[in-house]
Amino acid sequence: MENGLGEFFQTLQKLVGQHRQLLEIVRAERENLVQADHQAIQAIIQRKQDSIELIGKTESLRIKQIAALASEWGKPTVDLSLSNLILHVQAFDPKMAEALRSSFHALTILIQRISEQNKDNQKLLQRSLENIYEMKKNILGVASGKAGTYSQSGQRVAGSKGRHLISREA
Repeated sequence: MENGLGEFFQTLQKLVGQHRQLLEIVRAERENLVQADHQAIQAIIQRKQDSIELIGKTESLRIKQIAALASEWGKPTVDLSLSNLILHVQAFDPKMAEALRSSFHALTILIQRISEQNKDNQKLLQRSLENIYEMKKNILGVASGKAGTYSQSGQRVAGSKGRHLISREA
């Protein structure tokens, strides 16, 4: 039992480390988005995808280890969530239970921060796209009513509604 639990703890620690790396990646992603560095953004996206794949593999291993522990302890796998596992371990190994609890807490906080940073990055991208769309409309001459022209006295004058004839030759 000790060996399986120790391996599970190591896997959980590995997950915490991988999530820390992912948090750093999404923070770097924001910096690259702000700087509009296309090459750096492409590189960071690849790093992010690789990190997520690695986390997925480690998570699969964690799930297999939970199933093995559940089988060893004669408990249904669905009943052995991480919090239930910590409660079960508390009865025979309080130090390990505390270490598991600490890792679980760290992992929860990291996942929350990663999620928040991803949402912020998404909002930044959305605002950037909206600005680009407005600039495109201005360039193409289909700007919204926000843009207007001003007379020499500084009074706002309604923009032209389209093409009009300047002069006519007889």
